[in-house]
Amino acid sequence: MQFKTIDQKPNGDEFAKARELIEIRGTGSLSLQDRRVMNVLYANAGNQLCDEVNHVIGIADLRGTHKGGERVKDSILRLMKTVVEVPTKDSKGRPATKLVQILSDTTLSDEDDNPAGQVVYSFSKGRREIIKDSTLWGRVRHAVIFAFTSKYSLALYELLAARVNLKHVWQEEFSVDDFRALLGVPDGKMERIPNLLQRVIQPAVLQVRKMAHFGVEVEPIRTGGQQRGLVTGFRVSWWRKDEEELKDAY
Repeated sequence: MQFKTIDQKPNGDEFAKARELIEIRGTGSLSLQDRRVMNVLYANAGNQLCDEVNHVIGIADLRGTHKGGERVKDSILRLMKTVVEVPTKDSKGRPATKLVQILSDTTLSDEDDNPAGQVVYSFSKGRREIIKDSTLWGRVRHAVIFAFTSKYSLALYELLAARVNLKHVWQEEFSVDDFRALLGVPDGKMERIPNLLQRVIQPAVLQVRKMAHFGVEVEPIRTGGQQRGLVTGFRVSWWRKDEEELKDAY
């Protein structure tokens, strides 16, 4: 029997997120707050994720403990304008890409700081179909989502949350372009590998190690020498933390 992502129940502040929606490409324009809002909207829909209905949530719930100046309305607008790429198969079983709008029709209160303000939103048909068919997922924690200070840390955390429970798989290799896309690095930014490592990958690894219930290591894959060879990809390794490490993360 194959279990569906949509049938997974929340556990405390954890919720199951479809791996297909974790591994989306095309999120370079989204901020950390946008990605937080996207996750909270997803979790709030609960077992009605695949239904053609309007969901309702308070604006205060979307802000969480975040005290920055970004407005929820700005995040909603960017999410509605963003079309992401989801790997799939065509009718003949060949690799294909599905283009999906993150959010569909949305109505929100004009006053962003109104404690009683609400957001009424819906998901596109394409997004609902992806969730409905999903059989792979990662368990994501609300507390961790709002603890990160980098959108790349959040993206890496979700990427590993979808893998840490896989049996006998503790390592995966990604091309440079694919890893950039999965982390949401904007096109044309940090194209030099030293910049990518120093400003994106290494800080993300440190934050995930500190806050998640698993550890992570990211190593460059080089051709032509381990020290100065051309970087063609990244090898990502992960492991479950022991009891003391879990206490530190908590």
